[in-house]
Amino acid sequence: MNITIVSFMLGILLLALPLYLLHVLQVPMIGKVLRAFGRAAVMLVALGVCLYLVFHWNHWAVNLLVVFLMAVVGMWLVVRHARLGKQMLVPIGAGLLAALIVIGAWLLLLALGVRRPLEAQYLLPVAGFLVGSMTQTLSHALSVYYRSLIHHDELYYYIIGNGASQAEALSWYVRRSLQATVLPHVKQMSTFVLTMSPLVVWAMLLSGSSVVEAVAVQLLVLVAGFTASVVALVVALFVARRYSFDGYGRLKAGNPKP
Repeated sequence: MNITIVSFMLGILLLALPLYLLHVLQVPMIGKVLRAFGRAAVMLVALGVCLYLVFHWNHWAVNLLVVFLMAVVGMWLVVRHARLGKQMLVPIGAGLLAALIVIGAWLLLLALGVRRPLEAQYLLPVAGFLVGSMTQTLSHALSVYYRSLIHHDELYYYIIGNGASQAEALSWYVRRSLQATVLPHVKQMSTFVLTMSPLVVWAMLLSGSSVVEAVAVQLLVLVAGFTASVVALVVALFVARRYSFDGYGRLKAGNPKP
């Protein structure tokens, strides 16, 4: 595959077709489409420049720094989308980093058999996929957890008042947040080929990989993303207890309110 400047511009010209149809059909969205495409192009170019430099250096310290920055961005996105307080950055960061280290190492070393896992071409794609998968599910799961905890706090205090431990009292809320994490992945995996494009398969086929290898990697990536999301949520909820409850097991007044 050889993309030249001319062939690239010819590919970009495909955008003219939907814009022309919007103009002919008098749909007033041409400006929005162009602005959205412009923002996407700027972000992709910036990402491309950063990745070019990182892949050019290909130093393990730089690669690990980039993975850490990915986790930081993921932390910020989860806090923003779930509308949590800044005090939740530590639990979310702990969950993301724990899942990245454990699941990422397992996937690279054992499942994919990579001998040099700290190289940019292996480490960054795997870390980027895991962070993206965890960010999407953690936002929803933590929002469900704290919304349930705030609106149904009487259940928590009732169970505590009957002699249960804090872990036992929180088990119902944890189950709800786990369901919020598992269900999207279950739906995605059950209807993956029919309703979603298996991007890893197509990308690997474009790069010259065999069909068997592409399908195998796609399945491994799906399993890794699901496992990482569950691990990140459990770790985040465990660490978050000291930020959500006082020494007497009572909900803090400054609890996040999604």
